[in-house]
Amino acid sequence: MSQQQQLLKQELAVSQILRIHGKKFRQVRKRYSDGHDGRCAVGVIMSYYGWKGKDDSHAGEKLLGASIALRHAGVSKDLIIQLNDSGKTFEEIADYLDNIIPEKYHDNNYIT
Repeated sequence: MSQQQQLLKQELAVSQILRIHGKKFRQVRKRYSDGHDGRCAVGVIMSYYGWKGKDDSHAGEKLLGASIALRHAGVSKDLIIQLNDSGKTFEEIADYLDNIIPEKYHDNNYIT
């Protein structure tokens, strides 16, 4: 099964990933991870797809997974970075996404 097919099979929306998985991390700005328990919003999404928060050979794969999920949801990675780095919390970013993403993406057949 391709990575994109695996992503589409997932049940959590991007906003849900930020709300649920984001609780495991302290929020950081201007970088994906602090190498420990800190993540930015994109870093949280990458970690949901298996990234451990360190620069390693798998980091590019996990960034690709996060990028595909965001693209499928119609959301720019740069927008998520901008919201994160402007001081929005994971919860505020999730609320924003819930308000801008069409309802059709909020069922269990799509990852958004």
